[in-house]
Amino acid sequence: MRSHEKNWFDFFHQHIFTKDIGIVSWKSRKQHLDYLFRLAEKYEKEVKYLNRDFQLWININEFDYEDDAIYLHTENPNNSEFPWRINDQPEKEATNRNLDHYLRQKESKYIIMKFIVKDQNEKESINYCLQRPNIGISLK
Repeated sequence: MRSHEKNWFDFFHQHIFTKDIGIVSWKSRKQHLDYLFRLAEKYEKEVKYLNRDFQLWININEFDYEDDAIYLHTENPNNSEFPWRINDQPEKEATNRNLDHYLRQKESKYIIMKFIVKDQNEKESINYCLQRPNIGISLK
């Protein structure tokens, strides 16, 4: 990702799942998330080479591991909203207790925001966006 001023990112994101392998237990989801956070640390080291404003965050869906990803976003020629803002809904209660407990352990290092998304069947779930303080522009 080593970059110079002319590079831009339009909601660039990286998933880490393999479609052939389903996550069927909390143990496998936790391993998936642990790897996602390790990968995010690598991104955090690389963004210091960006000579422009950016947003970097981890997106985690309450139930659908296929939505879990690391996002990098900058001003771009596609005119997508930058900086991107979310409507944080901290009052929303998670029903995935394992994930909720796991993410609470990240609160000392990350700002955790929540918002509601709907799947193709209109079922609601919580998306978590996690950002390190002072790394990039806030999503709030």
